[in-house]
Amino acid sequence: MKKYLFIALLCFVLTVTCLLSAFGSVIHINANKSAFSTTPTEIVPIESPAYKIDSKDPLTLSVGDSKVIAISKDEEKTLRKWTSSDVNIATIDSGGRIDAKKEGNATVTALFSDNKKYECKVTVVKAEKEEADRFSTCITANSDVLKKNLASKNKKNPYSIYVNRKQNCVTVYTYDESGKYTVPVRAMVCSCGKNDGTITGTYGIYFKREWHSLFDNVYGQYVSGISGDYLFHSVPYYTKSPDDLEVEEFNKLGSNASLGCVRLSVSDTKWIYDNCAKNTEVKIYDDNNPGPLGKPETIKITDLKCGWDPTDDNKSNPYYNKTPIITGAKNCEIKKGESFSPMDKIKAVDTCSNDITDKIAVTGNVVTSRVGKYKVTYSVTDSLHRSTSVDITVTVKN
Repeated sequence: MKKYLFIALLCFVLTVTCLLSAFGSVIHINANKSAFSTTPTEIVPIESPAYKIDSKDPLTLSVGDSKVIAISKDEEKTLRKWTSSDVNIATIDSGGRIDAKKEGNATVTALFSDNKKYECKVTVVKAEKEEADRFSTCITANSDVLKKNLASKNKKNPYSIYVNRKQNCVTVYTYDESGKYTVPVRAMVCSCGKNDGTITGTYGIYFKREWHSLFDNVYGQYVSGISGDYLFHSVPYYTKSPDDLEVEEFNKLGSNASLGCVRLSVSDTKWIYDNCAKNTEVKIYDDNNPGPLGKPETIKITDLKCGWDPTDDNKSNPYYNKTPIITGAKNCEIKKGESFSPMDKIKAVDTCSNDITDKIAVTGNVVTSRVGKYKVTYSVTDSLHRSTSVDITVTVKN
């Protein structure tokens, strides 16, 4: 008897598994940065960052933004369609995804088979996004404080540079209202000396040179002296040519690799060269905490035959106009009730062709149990703050 009960139970489990596979599944990709769901016949509510349509507050979006509207399980079953009063201002697809097109006001409406409807007022405002530095992996912050200090008529140096030797991270501070350097404005990844080869202590920048000879018959670009032979400089070059970089050394940024100097990418050492005047304070220390802004990611050169630093803003740089690439994202059709796997065959590489598929964010809501057209957006940003996005349409047919 026990044997037959076990067989019956096994058959039941297999049957349920097959039915669930046939009706699709709920999928959330990179939940911390994506809004994506596929909704099967058995309705499951859309998760954050969805907007509840019965909210009393109007929905405000910036031009270019997207938001998925959430409705209840029962409402999803009786939903007939979504509409927008002005598709030039805001569009809405079959899955309740709103796309803000241009400034203005529009009303999106959910119509149900029981004659019930929801209306959501949408205000689209101008997008005010800070332009990221496309030639650096740096992290920036507190631009308002820095802008105020730079515009000040007092002669106080706007910057103090802190080098965390243990974490290979440089954090630049500006001063607060009391005049103390406590406000972090920029963090940069670096390479300090092997075997504690970089000095510690407090110093001041004492000279600058666009190109400067280093040990072992190599050259540093955008050099700022810290103390004696200890310098801020780029990753070494074999010659004084921007296309003759020691590529293998560039790929060591973020770890101890120098003979004692503080190496940075070209863009970051150029920032110090251009912005930090002589006598700018430099503090070199050890700490397990990289700093208040954290340690930026590095980017690795995969083409070892290319002698350019990818952060160099020289227009002859082959990396100058490159951006991340997303592949495999194509319009598709599925039958009602079939499953949809948003990341199937989707891949992404960064500016230097490193795999960054795990950074892809997916935005959209595909209701596999309802006929309609659904917009899905794949977007990715690499360590150089360069972004790419691809839109596809998923059509669910009878």
